[in-house]
Amino acid sequence: MAQAVTPVEINRIAVISPLDFSRENAYLAKKGMAMTKEDLYQEVSAEILSVIDGEPSVTARYASAACLLSQKFDYFFWTGFYVVDPVKENELVVGPYQGTLGCLRIPFGRGVCGTAAQSLTTQLVPDVHAFPGHIACDSRSNSEIVVPVYTEDGQLASVLDVDSTEYNSFDEVDQKHLEDICSKLLIGATQA
Repeated sequence: MAQAVTPVEINRIAVISPLDFSRENAYLAKKGMAMTKEDLYQEVSAEILSVIDGEPSVTARYASAACLLSQKFDYFFWTGFYVVDPVKENELVVGPYQGTLGCLRIPFGRGVCGTAAQSLTTQLVPDVHAFPGHIACDSRSNSEIVVPVYTEDGQLASVLDVDSTEYNSFDEVDQKHLEDICSKLLIGATQA
């Protein structure tokens, strides 16, 4: 595991991955400051759970998770939630997010988010332009992962949507950790 860092150093940490081993990452690795993607997810998961502990508001939980995830990973171009609309059956409405303007509404079964909502399964998409029915909220997005979020009683509440400007940005590590974060996100939430 990577050495502990102080909060001041946290902004200088880089993710070392097979797809991106830049000179900066190599420099940080030599200094013992580089963290693996696994390390970063373990850290951000603990941060999210710490921040939302005791918070009853679903909105505050979504906003905190979107912010912390967006800040932790430099390849997360758009990070946020599409919430199941309580009034319009089978439709998602944009919720808290970090990034450029999001689509306001997405029907179940349409695009990556709507497909995740309808199928109740994570969608890991290496090239969004090859995804049937993809909705281009921002044309700079090239890959995406969408994870369903459930209430404590097992009802679909929302989907977490993360986009990247790079192709093939997301893998099984992202899927495993984002699914884990999403499975804990609404435990203890009591207010919309």
